[in-house]
Amino acid sequence: MMNLLNIFLVSFYGFFQIPMADQFRQDGKIYVVVGVILILLIGFFIFLWRMDRRVKKLEEKANKEG
Repeated sequence: MMNLLNIFLVSFYGFFQIPMADQFRQDGKIYVVVGVILILLIGFFIFLWRMDRRVKKLEEKANKEG
């Protein structure tokens, strides 16, 4: 069981060894990349939250009329 876990962790660590990301880390630009990704994710979750609220209002309106 421990060997399987070690193999998984080593392969998972190797998956994230991307030369471009290493260059961004060296140049200090990785923070810009992470910041942009966070802004996009936050925007996406706000969009989903607002859509959920709108759908709930429409469902309540449909149930009220029907």
